[in-house]
Amino acid sequence: MPTDKQLVAFKIGARSRKLANEDCIIEGYEMLMTAIAESSESDPELHELLKKELVKYEKRVEDL
Repeated sequence: MPTDKQLVAFKIGARSRKLANEDCIIEGYEMLMTAIAESSESDPELHELLKKELVKYEKRVEDL
């Protein structure tokens, strides 16, 4: 079962990828980058999980 932080990171990543699918690439990227920036000092574990979601997001955008 995923941890709470894994679930939060996945949900943010999923919302970002959904925006990309709806041709809102910049908005999805901004959502993810804002979450990454906010977690950088406050929550290192979440920060790393969000960076993994960024990789997924960039792959999705490439595939569009």
